[in-house]
Amino acid sequence: MVSKLYQTYKPNLDFSGLDHIVVGSGMGGLTVATWLAKAGKKVAIFERHYVPGGFTHSFKRKDGFQWDVGVHYVGNMAEGSSLRSFFDFLTNGKLEWESMGEIYDVANIGGTEYVFKAGKENFRKQMIAYFPEEENAIHTYLKLIEKTNKRANAFFLEKVFETWLSKVFGWILRDRYSKYSQRTTWEVLQEITKNERLIAVLCAQCGNYGLSPNNSSFGAHAMVIGHFLEGGYYPVGGADQICEKTLEVFTANGGKVFINADVTEIVTENNCVKGIKLGEKFIPCKNVISNIGVNNTFNYLLSEEDRKTCKFSLKNVQPASAHICLYLGLNKSSEALNLPKHNLWYYKYHGIDKIFDEATLENAPGNFAYISFPSAKDPNWEIKNPGTATIQAISVGNMDWFEAYKNSKWMKRGIEYVQLKKNFETEMLKILYEFYPQIEGTIIASEVSTPLSTENFTNYKSGEIYGLAHSPERFALSFLRPKTKIKGLYLAGQDITLVGVAGAMLSGLLCATAILKFNSWKIFKQIRGN
Repeated sequence: MVSKLYQTYKPNLDFSGLDHIVVGSGMGGLTVATWLAKAGKKVAIFERHYVPGGFTHSFKRKDGFQWDVGVHYVGNMAEGSSLRSFFDFLTNGKLEWESMGEIYDVANIGGTEYVFKAGKENFRKQMIAYFPEEENAIHTYLKLIEKTNKRANAFFLEKVFETWLSKVFGWILRDRYSKYSQRTTWEVLQEITKNERLIAVLCAQCGNYGLSPNNSSFGAHAMVIGHFLEGGYYPVGGADQICEKTLEVFTANGGKVFINADVTEIVTENNCVKGIKLGEKFIPCKNVISNIGVNNTFNYLLSEEDRKTCKFSLKNVQPASAHICLYLGLNKSSEALNLPKHNLWYYKYHGIDKIFDEATLENAPGNFAYISFPSAKDPNWEIKNPGTATIQAISVGNMDWFEAYKNSKWMKRGIEYVQLKKNFETEMLKILYEFYPQIEGTIIASEVSTPLSTENFTNYKSGEIYGLAHSPERFALSFLRPKTKIKGLYLAGQDITLVGVAGAMLSGLLCATAILKFNSWKIFKQIRGN
């Protein structure tokens, strides 16, 4: 990313006259900041990392390899879709998207392959071909996905209602959605079919929301499945183009971005936001928008009194799952190696809950792997990096596995820690060579990230990448909405809505609407006009 889009935080810089401060530069923060800047507000983003973007950023190495850290594909990005229109508005149409083709995901469960084809009817036909005796169940499933998501749309829209309107009408929308969001994916699917292999196939993409069927909310499952039904897309040039193209528009509208800016406190007085602190430096503003997760916001940046005011409690909700990832650089092109655009979901057997629940550092990669090929998805990769390719292979992780190293520093965690990562790499490579034997002998770069890596850059204490777990309990938390009970404090990010780039963007859109109120409709008119 070009450095002209951001600057390193220094206490002596001029921070006067700010309308809004956004803490955290992930997709939710980028969205609300850009909307506000386009509406003529004076906005600044403060990011603790040395690059902006949150999970939309990529990291690079001297040998030219680049890997995404969170964005592997995005759904609903066809020309003319509402999500595409929002992205075009944020980036002034400068962000391009590449379709992953007819097949966007492949699941291999216990040695049997199942392909996921773009288009609801293609999905329907393919699943019926695999399970002809379950045709009625598959029809019922797709109807239920559509019905649940219609209610989800109303549920999320209600989050911008004013208090009086929420009390009068909002409960109806929340109650209608709770019939699906307050039940687990397993509970709902068990009523549709008793075929456990079919359930496993329908839940094979559960890594996209981070919980197994018996623990996840069916509401989250339905939203994510519906999001990808029409296929997958990848940002041309890599995931970091999402952030870069958005920041180009944000800064062109007067916005400022500060990196290495670790906000230590949101300052309030008489239940009203006054500004933020970075160490001893106080920066005043009218509103603060936190995009760093509700756990980090309430437990680390606000006082106990503020938490009581907001009725904040996460005692019934756990953080989302963590992960371990192997990043590979190869000395041949994706085309030469015949690497696919689609992702691979590998499960050793169809008991997904058992695989997740009984995962250990030693058995995780052998039982579950999500394998993605960024260089194959990106049409610009070969132009910029000829004769090379990249692969990412992910398995479930747990911060407890690395408890002995929690007090160590990034890149200085010791030989034993390095060996643990090497062991993971060895086991994951066995899976990769099983499915893609042609890559053996071509690997010239490799790295492994653990939950400790995630914690270092995001401050998520459990190394989670999806914020709050997408369990039924999560969808019952009344304070998960953009506007808080503290005047001038707003929330954005995937905790407010749903996992992923689209979910985080929705949170930013809702937050901007809550702040701009009726003026936000002027922006919607601009989007429709585009």
